[in-house]
Amino acid sequence: MLSKGTILITGFNGYLAGRVAELAMKAGYSVRGTVRNLDAGAEVQKALLGLGYGCRAEVVQVPDMTTPGAFDQAVIGCSAIVHLASPVKDTFILPPAEVVRMNISGTMGILESASKAGPKVKSVVLMSSVAANFDVPTQPGIYSEENWNTTSEPAIAQLGSEAGGLHAYCASKTAGERAFWKFREERNPSFSMTTLQATYFTGPPLIPWTSPSQLPFSLANLFSLLSTKQIPGPSLLYENTVDVRDVARVILWSVLNPSVADGQRYLCAAATGGPQAMADVLNKRMPELGLSRGSPGEGYDEGYPSTSGDVAFDGRKAVEATGQDWIPYETTIVDTAKALVPLLK
Repeated sequence: MLSKGTILITGFNGYLAGRVAELAMKAGYSVRGTVRNLDAGAEVQKALLGLGYGCRAEVVQVPDMTTPGAFDQAVIGCSAIVHLASPVKDTFILPPAEVVRMNISGTMGILESASKAGPKVKSVVLMSSVAANFDVPTQPGIYSEENWNTTSEPAIAQLGSEAGGLHAYCASKTAGERAFWKFREERNPSFSMTTLQATYFTGPPLIPWTSPSQLPFSLANLFSLLSTKQIPGPSLLYENTVDVRDVARVILWSVLNPSVADGQRYLCAAATGGPQAMADVLNKRMPELGLSRGSPGEGYDEGYPSTSGDVAFDGRKAVEATGQDWIPYETTIVDTAKALVPLLK
């Protein structure tokens, strides 16, 4: 089958990237992924080849995305760009101001490279985070695309290295996304520009995890429940989740509908559960796991609405735009648990 075009995906070896690549290739596109380390990219390429997509997955190395022109060669010939790469692993290691600088540099770098590539590039989608939607400390409320973090950048300016990793992460996502929109306002590019903000990722990965050390922070409580069989404490900040496969779907929809998605933020938030809700779901659907029952039914609302909880999120805009609802909470918890069970052995 002839390819419909090539979609560039940065941060190709990430949890989300594999699912974006999978959907893009199912839709008939080729993918080109950027990675810091070629070995990591080869694992993704191997998994995609195993799904029967032939040789339509290419991997290129970008050792430092903050270097001017880092993406210039990677974008050539691409019809769309999905920018997922960000310095997440450096968030609690480097000074907060450096984390912010790196995220802005990477975002601006991909936009500059897209501009140089000419009219073939039709859309650029940036993966942001709900960390760009709420203040720290968090305030109770229902957050939507209209909200922005207003506290983390000032905290870093005032406290420097003492601001901590949470402010570093929130500020980097906020500053990177604001730079993205400033570019659109000032440069009026020929390509569409869209951002997504997502809550905690759940769902199975494209490439099975082989060690607990590979798990994203968003799955810490679920893995703790499975490994200890005891119900853990609450998650950091909020209990809202979204299936990684749904986020990939909204990303690809944004790529394929540039005229509709241009200039839009889409908040990806599917459900509010929590440790007790996870235990209730798994005790019903996978009783063989032998998990603690805890206090069934407590701490969450029936139906797991994303707008419940002290810190809640409204994901209706993305649902209305794409015409498709989120994967049900119970489905994603069961699917994720099945992907995690092999790590318990």
